[in-house]
Amino acid sequence: MKVGVFINPAADTPVDAIVAQAQSADRQGFDSVWLGDHLIDYRLAPAVADGPPDSFTVMAAIGAVTTRIRLAWGMLNPSFRNPAHLAKMLATLDQLTKGRVICSLGAGWLKPEYDAYSVPFIDAHDERVAHGREVAQLLKELWTRPAPDKVTFEGTYVRTSELQFNPAPYRKPHPPIWIGGDSDETLATVKELADGWVPLFRREPTSIREVRSAPDWPDRPMSIVRVTRMLVGESWEDIEQDARQAYEIVQNTATIDAPETFEDFVAREVIGSPMQCRQRVEELGQAGIDNLLVTFESAEEQDRAARLLLPLL
Repeated sequence: MKVGVFINPAADTPVDAIVAQAQSADRQGFDSVWLGDHLIDYRLAPAVADGPPDSFTVMAAIGAVTTRIRLAWGMLNPSFRNPAHLAKMLATLDQLTKGRVICSLGAGWLKPEYDAYSVPFIDAHDERVAHGREVAQLLKELWTRPAPDKVTFEGTYVRTSELQFNPAPYRKPHPPIWIGGDSDETLATVKELADGWVPLFRREPTSIREVRSAPDWPDRPMSIVRVTRMLVGESWEDIEQDARQAYEIVQNTATIDAPETFEDFVAREVIGSPMQCRQRVEELGQAGIDNLLVTFESAEEQDRAARLLLPLL
């Protein structure tokens, strides 16, 4: 099981603090670091001058000051950048980091940021997913057919004409493409062309098993990510108060997928002593989940997880 850290700063968090947390995750042995990709604060908090920064620029800085941790987004918005230019940006970052890029793509959803930045917004969800599917198709095409080949792509939403793409990415055949989302249309894209799936709801092992047992689930290797909270202490008593505080945060902020009781919250997340957490991680792994994506509320929480749990995984 691989554990990634999702850095979810407050709107006015200095960019230096974001980079520093990623450096800590790199030293501590986490597998990946993830950034959000929004033009405005997705919580629609009052705007401040210091944030949020551009996620791609910050990720390039993280790549420059880390050595082994993989780089991903939760999730890259395929509408914010010209698709062929996005392919060049990702391939360049992959070259700079010697193959550490994960191309984690969503479909976009926060209409106010589109309106504020005058980015065209596709109202229909299924059409946004279809647009994202064409972006993923183009990325693969360009990354596996670099110059001097000429790539002409004629989709409904995405087009190129005799494009001689460069640079080729460092990783061969290309950086892994992980698709985020839970709709039937998104799952169809995952099955067709993705290297990984990031369910954005906390699907339990039984649900993951059902999806993976479908006749059309691909035979190729497929990473499956679970978004979770991780609270690890020497014993349950050490962690119970933190867990109750985390539950209150979820109850007060979650608009979907909120647990009904504290016991439900503990049962679905990775919370407890090192051995309790290891048992929960093994349960998730048996369902086919091989990556955990964790948001820590403090540097102390992140450090405890690294010291007490990562060695057991």
